[in-house]
Amino acid sequence: MVKRRNRGVNKITSRRLIFAALIAVFTIAGAVAIYNLLATEANYTAARQEYADLRQFAPAAPDPPPAEIAADSEPDESEEPVRSSHDMPDLTPINPDYIGWIRIEGTDVDYPVVQGANNTRYVNTTFMGERNPSGAIFMDSRSIGGFEGISILHGHNMRDGSMFAALHSYLEDGFLDEHPDILIFAPDGKILVFRIFDVKMTNIRDFAYTLPDRDREDVDEFFFGYGIRTGADVLILSTCADSHRNDRLLIFAARS
Repeated sequence: MVKRRNRGVNKITSRRLIFAALIAVFTIAGAVAIYNLLATEANYTAARQEYADLRQFAPAAPDPPPAEIAADSEPDESEEPVRSSHDMPDLTPINPDYIGWIRIEGTDVDYPVVQGANNTRYVNTTFMGERNPSGAIFMDSRSIGGFEGISILHGHNMRDGSMFAALHSYLEDGFLDEHPDILIFAPDGKILVFRIFDVKMTNIRDFAYTLPDRDREDVDEFFFGYGIRTGADVLILSTCADSHRNDRLLIFAARS
């Protein structure tokens, strides 16, 4: 009888220990999840604040907007159209990698652009040099001509809608018609206008990612089917997709 009681007591004790261990595991897992959630929100908040502070230096919308200039004035084919100048200060003293400012009117895309020596620095580093998953909007290090020739800009698809997350709106019907232009404010005061001509869901193996390494003839052949003129400056915006970590959304735009 005593042995049976001991066995019963041992079983009850074992069950209690298992139950206590499970509670401890779930408690720790919950604490880790809460910590990660708070850390993520803290990163989002820090990045949003940094770029909000930088926007005090951002250029105002051109007056008149470039689209109106193109529509209301007769183009002078002998020279490149003159865009409105702006009073934005040069941000290279803050970050020597600064190469311009990107804006898509009517969206949250309104950020400084940098170009590092490689394509890893600004994946998790902000414009101000802070370690943050939001990173920065950066030009592919292989795009050696700046915004001339073939330029690829990378930006995260952040869950809070920041960085290049807004580009996914181009998958919606009618959004491209309402937001066709990408504005680039160059440090020298010029405003470059790129008109979007294609939106594409693809992956990291897409041929478009090899364009900065290609001869100009190969590049022109690639864009021939789009009706893009030979030698045109083309800007490609790239961001992650929600479906698979290797999937990408590409926005193609040619300088107008």
